[in-house]
Amino acid sequence: MSRAKKVLLAALAAATCLSLSAAIACTNGQTQTDADIINGGFETQSDEWVGWTNSGTAFSARGVVTDDAVNDVTVDKTGERWFSGLSGGTSSFTGTLQSNTFTLSGTGIIAFKMGAAADGEKIYVEFCDADGTVLEKVTNTDFDGQFITDQLIRKMVDLSDHIGEDIYIKVTDNDTSRDYEYGYVNLDDFVMCATQDDVEEYEAERTAQLEEYAAPSFEEDETESTVRNGSFEDGLNNWLILEGSAFGKANVVPTSQLYWGEFKSYGEGDYYFDGVNNGSVAESGTGSMRSTKFTLGGDGYITFMIGAAKNRSTYVAICDGETGDELIKFTNDTFNDPNLPNTVRRVYVDASEYIGKVLYIKVVDNATQDFGFINVDDFRCSLTEEEVLALEIEQYNAINNMPEADRDGKWSYLKSYYDDYEYPVAMPIVRIDAYVTNKVVAPSDSVNVTAFLDEAQASYGEEAIDGFEIIEIKHGETNITEGFDSVDMSQGGAYYVTYAVTYATSTQQATFTVLAQDTTNQVANGGFETGDMTGWTILTEGWAMTEGKPAGVIGDSTWWAERLPYNQSGSYHLDGWNTGIAEGDTWAVRSTTFTLSGSGWMTLKMGGNAAVVKVYTADGTQIGEYKQTQFTDAGFPNVSVGHWADMHTYAIDLHEYVGQQLYIELCDVAVSGWAHAFFDEVITYYETAPDVANSYDTVNNALGQTPETVQFPWILATNILGA
Repeated sequence: MSRAKKVLLAALAAATCLSLSAAIACTNGQTQTDADIINGGFETQSDEWVGWTNSGTAFSARGVVTDDAVNDVTVDKTGERWFSGLSGGTSSFTGTLQSNTFTLSGTGIIAFKMGAAADGEKIYVEFCDADGTVLEKVTNTDFDGQFITDQLIRKMVDLSDHIGEDIYIKVTDNDTSRDYEYGYVNLDDFVMCATQDDVEEYEAERTAQLEEYAAPSFEEDETESTVRNGSFEDGLNNWLILEGSAFGKANVVPTSQLYWGEFKSYGEGDYYFDGVNNGSVAESGTGSMRSTKFTLGGDGYITFMIGAAKNRSTYVAICDGETGDELIKFTNDTFNDPNLPNTVRRVYVDASEYIGKVLYIKVVDNATQDFGFINVDDFRCSLTEEEVLALEIEQYNAINNMPEADRDGKWSYLKSYYDDYEYPVAMPIVRIDAYVTNKVVAPSDSVNVTAFLDEAQASYGEEAIDGFEIIEIKHGETNITEGFDSVDMSQGGAYYVTYAVTYATSTQQATFTVLAQDTTNQVANGGFETGDMTGWTILTEGWAMTEGKPAGVIGDSTWWAERLPYNQSGSYHLDGWNTGIAEGDTWAVRSTTFTLSGSGWMTLKMGGNAAVVKVYTADGTQIGEYKQTQFTDAGFPNVSVGHWADMHTYAIDLHEYVGQQLYIELCDVAVSGWAHAFFDEVITYYETAPDVANSYDTVNNALGQTPETVQFPWILATNILGA
């Protein structure tokens, strides 16, 4: 008889099967007996079942797949193919899948793999004799819903008392639950163990799988003074998942693993906890986990590292070990995207009022958006002041003295964080307490730059010190190393000044910018080339500060891992992500006053869905309002299709106001729908009107996108004031 005919007869026989008594719960009525399980690993497959007969809707042949994962869980398949219950139907479908009848041989032990199938009352695998009597029934007792879900875990069935008998396998799915309730079954690699070596091999595989996928171990001794495995060097062991899907073993990743493809976590040791590295759940997952209990000692200091967690529903709590009450709640108030998004940085908590009390650390994620995940590392408890001081110095020096080769694009922002952090114990190192602010001066052949150092203040521990000196001044390709009392700035442009203060063996450096610019007919610092908001008046409360200067201006020419272009001119631009103002709030900054001259035209770059420029006469009368018009949330990340933070040049005709004094305001006016604003290169003087129709900016497209370069045509801005 041909195989095709045998399969056909088997299918016909299976189709006529009816429900029997409980004593013979499965039967196929097949008379043909084979020497082995046909297609036990599902490696031979077409549009129709080979070696298996299905009934109902849960076991369609399309469920035989080559995927390595389901629900972002690596299934640990054997060979190329396996059966996926999700692909074979849907979670709510029901039915049966039945093998050929075969003669049990070898050791009488059958090995196979099983995953999902959460409810063993409804989903199971039966091994039946030729009469339909159930010899063994197997359910997925390894499923735990958190760590072992879709994985194909090896099972062993001892049928040695039935060697030489004709048997078959029947898989039943009577579960109508939804997908997330795992109301389906994954299957692979049904095989008879011919020898004891086969048995030992499969048993070893099962042991290794359970060790890899099983829940972390958890033991605690509340008399200890710190938490166990606070740095995650031992995976998630000694952390207890309290609820939800946001926390799992996959969240513990090497500190060497880059986020967004190019940025370091800057965590301690070899591993840290990455809240978004948890498969398909990612940011959408919620939940909480806690540390082992400890009795707070020392001087009551607790320290740890935190990143991401922009959404305030993600946080770290120090909890009462008896009641579970949250005694201290810590959110990531220094979150900054894109400068310090997922990077972890150290914080210190003074919990001295709870010395002698049993506590534990709880990490909470109750957010599903807006960086609604949390990264943590290196929890240390019960520190003394001396231990805190030693750690402060260690961390401070590690960042400030980090070799160039070990830095990435976030390092300078991380350095600023540790430079400005309010440490609980004063360090015996030089710290700059007040920085020299950036300056705008008229071009001159003699500018006393040394005089600007009077603004700077420094301390060593708790002692005020002085002795600031200029190291060098850079202007373009020119380095000025002397004569700082009289610097030739007649050429105009940005002069970058490096200065330092030394005490004992400790030295600190900082920089400020002197912008030599004629501001008669131009706004001061229209290109933000001082690196900050010098020349601009901030009209909104809550603006962030860095090194004593208003933040918001950055030097990044691209954004996110896709390296989308800002279309920045020069070295800096005003970036709405870095103002410290929330996306759901608005902001505005005002320029210096200028006399409109020449042709009466001005241009500026703006991007984001919230960007608006407003024009006023010197007495405060608004004469114009111009909104960006290019924002398009489509085709991400290709800027030939969509536009987001990329800036376009807008030309504004103000010729009827020539000779008048004006000022402008750069504004963020939106509170939803990509409510960000970006600005650069404000030019308020053109001798002749710019050729808007034939002008464009050329930018590099996002990483890996075509075309590689894109032309952004200049745009004639429309006055919407009063519209």
